[in-house]
Amino acid sequence: MILKEVFAYYAAHGGSLYCTMLDATKAFDRVENCKLFNGLLRRVIPGVYIRLLLNMYTNHVTRVSWNGICSRPFVVGNGVKKGGVISPILFYGRPM
Repeated sequence: MILKEVFAYYAAHGGSLYCTMLDATKAFDRVENCKLFNGLLRRVIPGVYIRLLLNMYTNHVTRVSWNGICSRPFVVGNGVKKGGVISPILFYGRPM
């Protein structure tokens, strides 16, 4: 809605408007765990936190539910957890 109003304003006043968007929703799925943990090891992070995250990410098993039917559990090998408090920090490499 806001973007539509901004476009309408510039169009009505004869101005130019340029817009760039980035959809990073699928990017969270593409983070390779090996690269993620190599990056964490290069930082000054206590080993206990790295071990905790490593355990969380290497033992991550999930299921898909569709119309009340659940799939068999399967291992998630890549990506950061969507909705996780620490996920943006792990994805971007720094606090946002």
